[in-house]
Amino acid sequence: MAPPALGAVVAETHARVDEPITGPWAPPTLIDEPKSRWREPAPAGVDSLSFPHFTGQEFNELFRMAALPNLSSISATPAITESAEMDEHIRAEAVERGYQRRPLPANYALMRLIDDGLALQRPAAAAWLALQQDAADHGFELELKSAYRGHRYQREIFLRPLETPYELDDLAERLKMSAPPGYSKHHTGYAIDIGQAGHRHFGSSPAYRWISADNFANAKKHGWIPSYPPDGGRQGPVPEPWEFTYVGVEAILCFHQPPAGDDPLCSN
Repeated sequence: MAPPALGAVVAETHARVDEPITGPWAPPTLIDEPKSRWREPAPAGVDSLSFPHFTGQEFNELFRMAALPNLSSISATPAITESAEMDEHIRAEAVERGYQRRPLPANYALMRLIDDGLALQRPAAAAWLALQQDAADHGFELELKSAYRGHRYQREIFLRPLETPYELDDLAERLKMSAPPGYSKHHTGYAIDIGQAGHRHFGSSPAYRWISADNFANAKKHGWIPSYPPDGGRQGPVPEPWEFTYVGVEAILCFHQPPAGDDPLCSN
């Protein structure tokens, strides 16, 4: 049976209630290596390294429909401020901007530690290390700036630049730059913020030009896509060139294929 789409209701565990910030995850291992059919000998006539091009909205749909493992159901909305009325205004504004509720990991013990307390879901952890090594082979030093974030940490990030008492106009302005708790793709453990060593703005760095070339081909071959692409329409924040989400190589290769298509790479 195929795993459920992102955010679909699955059995929750008590672990998600604790929402740990620093554990109990383990380092990546060889068993975490993503199993991608494109690495295997391709069937005759199939160019296994030819990735389809996507619009910004298709990139966003890819993440929404990805069958990613180890995600809980989306349950109670976390608090943002001390005012329930103000929180409702923030959520309504967030939805209007295009933010969507995001699930947390179902079992935190399956998370993998990357560096300095940063953790990802198992397949994303291995895919990040592969992308980082690929970039290094081409002369670019990629740095992981942020990975999994729970509700409490996201609330801290969202409110950090603001002063109390909070004003609705300031909170609405903040939504242009940051998701409120409950709405961040980082909650899933499948989103990363990255940078290039020695460059303050990733969007203007040589590494970004490398990773974004040919409709993000160098990200795609490791299962990554831009999280908030420039032409993504209403998607929450303004475009963020530093954030990427993991969906897996098969999801990328098979996105445009009909469910019962004849493509040998996408028929299983």
